[in-house]
Parts: sequence; C-alpha cells; structure tokens
Amino acid sequence: MRAMIRRASIALAALVFSACGSSDGGHAAAPAPSEPPVSSPSDEPAPRSPDEPAPRSPDELAPGASDPGRAIADAWGAILADYATEDGGFRYAALRDDREARAALDAVTQQIGASDPSRWSRDARLAFFLNAYNALTVKAVVDAWPIESVMRVDGFFDAATHEVAGEAMTLNHLENTIIRADEFAEPRIHFAVNCASAGCPWLRPTPYVAEALDDQLAEQAQGFVRRTTRVTDRRVELSAIFDWYAADFARVGGVRAFVASQLPEADAARVRDEARTISHVDYDWSVNAR
Repeated sequence: MRAMIRRASIALAALVFSACGSSDGGHAAAPAPSEPPVSSPSDEPAPRSPDEPAPRSPDELAPGASDPGRAIADAWGAILADYATEDGGFRYAALRDDREARAALDAVTQQIGASDPSRWSRDARLAFFLNAYNALTVKAVVDAWPIESVMRVDGFFDAATHEVAGEAMTLNHLENTIIRADEFAEPRIHFAVNCASAGCPWLRPTPYVAEALDDQLAEQAQGFVRRTTRVTDRRVELSAIFDWYAADFARVGGVRAFVASQLPEADAARVRDEARTISHVDYDWSVNAR
C-alpha cells in the first residue's frame, strides 16, 4: 500500500504543480486590458474537422490528472486503503508515525483548499465535499493525537478552520452550510461524513466518486441503519443522528419511512407501525481509533 500512496501523492503533486506554475514562482498575471481585444484573422482558430471531437466542458473532464476531483479522490483512497479498517475505524497513530503517509495526507488537504469545484457536476461536487470533510477530520485528529474524543479538542467542529475550495471554514460550516445545502438535497450524506467517533457511520474504506456516488450512499445508509437500529415490541431505538437531523428526512417521507426502507421487511413493518414509539440512543463520542 505504501507504493499506492506514493503513486497517488506524485500524481497529486503534479496537479498542484501544474495549477501553481513552475518552481521559480511563475509569471505575474498580465493586467486585464481596458477594452476587449479585437480578433485578427491570425487569432481565429482553424476550422474543426467534422471527425474531430468537440472540446470537453469543465464538467466532462476525463478521470485522472486532468480531473482535480478524481485526483484528490485517488490520493485520499490510497490513504484509506492503508489506514481505514474493515470495522469503520482508522489507524490514526500509525499514520501519524509514518512520515510519507502524513506528507500524502497534507498534499490531499492542500489540494482540497486549492480546488475550484464550482463548475463540476452535481455528483462530482458532492463527492468532493464528502471526501474533503472526511480527510480534514482525519488530519485534525492526527494533528491533535493522542486524543480520547474529538469533543475534548477545543473548537474541533466549530472554531478550527480548514481551507476548502479557496475558503476558510469550520467542519460544521462544511457539513451544515455546504454538504446539507438544498443544492444537493441528500439526507444520506449523514451516513457518509465521519466525525472520528464510535457513534458515527463507518468511515468508508474507499473514496466517494461521482460515477458511483448513488450506490455508495445507498450502501452507507443501509449499513448504518441495520447496525444501529433496534426494534422491540414497544419501541424503535435509533441513532441520535435521526433526532438531530430529522428535518432532513422530511423530503423522503420522514425518519420512520426512511428507516423502514433500509431494513428487512419484518423489521420494516414494525418500524412503520406508529404504535411503536421512536427513541434515540446516546451518541458515543469516543474516538474511532484502531
């Protein structure tokens, strides 16, 4: 896996280099002309052959180095492959002690700050912000290590800032203002962001990518609901996530309907039965370290 991290880091470094210019600092941008330039015949592009493909729009960039979102996902995925565990945890101490892996994580977070996803597709943007939240959370834990809980780190969510797409913001801002925005209208994001705690949905061991995003979110939602929901003769016990963010599930029929849609039919029927009251279990904020 070290080789995978190295390759992903090199690709991401090349992306950063191409975005920032040459190592001597590049050239200062020329001032904008006072009037639009007048095209001369020599300035006009040559006619395109009928067989020549049309140029791609920014939302249609091919995967790889020419696609910043996918390059970040690949580099983040290489870290996840080595340090995320099968039970949704993360090996923070191991990453902290590996100089090369820490450099790779630093490169990922730097490019998260330098990227401009404003013209990407809806799914590419959402995948980028989900990966950004999870990568920045991991970096914040590694930087503060050792810790027992993120809640014992002052300002972890609401004061410490991180660069995301050219803007300094807290993790709370990233989640509540950007990821939960009406632009995405996607309640399943609550099972995709990981707050480095045992009560969180599991940290996915692969990055989010636009072309598979719907399937990835479906897997995350079903896995979390089935692991954490308890149905008895009289009540339905749910994660506190469904209490905190109940309004987000109104667009999909409400919490009860959503939870039922993620369960086997026998349990789903019991959840749909409104005679069973819904309660919420205490959230476990202990760090999900392995």
